[in-house]
Amino acid sequence: MNISDIMTTTICTITSDKSVSYAAERMNESQVDSLVVMDHGEVLGMVTTRDVLSAHPNRIVADAMSSQPFYLSANHNVWEAYHALHQEQNGLALVKQEDQLIGFITKEIVEMKIAEYRDPLSGLYRAPYIQFIGENFLKERKPFHLLFIDLNDFGRINKLHGHPFGDDVIRTYSSVLSSLAEEQGDYLCRYAGDEFVLISTISDEQIQEYIALITRPTNVLDIFVSAAVGHVNGYQTPDFFARSWRELIAEASLGSSAAKLSKNLTSTVG
Repeated sequence: MNISDIMTTTICTITSDKSVSYAAERMNESQVDSLVVMDHGEVLGMVTTRDVLSAHPNRIVADAMSSQPFYLSANHNVWEAYHALHQEQNGLALVKQEDQLIGFITKEIVEMKIAEYRDPLSGLYRAPYIQFIGENFLKERKPFHLLFIDLNDFGRINKLHGHPFGDDVIRTYSSVLSSLAEEQGDYLCRYAGDEFVLISTISDEQIQEYIALITRPTNVLDIFVSAAVGHVNGYQTPDFFARSWRELIAEASLGSSAAKLSKNLTSTVG
């Protein structure tokens, strides 16, 4: 989803020579937290409620405004906007299309949209999130480890203990994986059912430690749960960047299936 689908198209502006008290009145009337400061059609910056509260009412907007304009393209998707807003530590971005200011987007709106991609059972992001991360890394030619994690005997767990218990296992095992994938550069999602995908940029040695922990039987709600792992090593696969995300995730998925059949619990490509 592009941010043009969720942005606010009504832009409230003010000129830099207006008083701070006038800016406060305008924000109150328009029920907004910020105004775009424009003189003669040129964007000079932003004035926010924080700026207004910390400045004397008789000062002019030019003296009070603090926020530098931060721009996104209307073609950016919500994931790109999410990462850009966090990277810039900015709560708001102006949206341009072919050099025309067409709206603005706030971090709050983006985070609300991103929340729709959360899996309600596990609390992890769902497949579109990991696809965004993977495709971005491929576009930037940034190598990574791709792990496809498939729980062993999950169907049997459901048959023996019932589906509500199976849901508890998914929820608890998700927490176990989340605690494991806490390094900077780790990205985890619940891909589908009892399948998870982890993208990591850690070293070969560290990823082997991850795999050893994931494949080792773990006590979850008084039963032992393990997983088969398909591993695509982007640091050692010669044609890694020649492949699409779809091809890589398919290879990792097939790797986990092969690992289950062979009882090795790990299949590595690269």
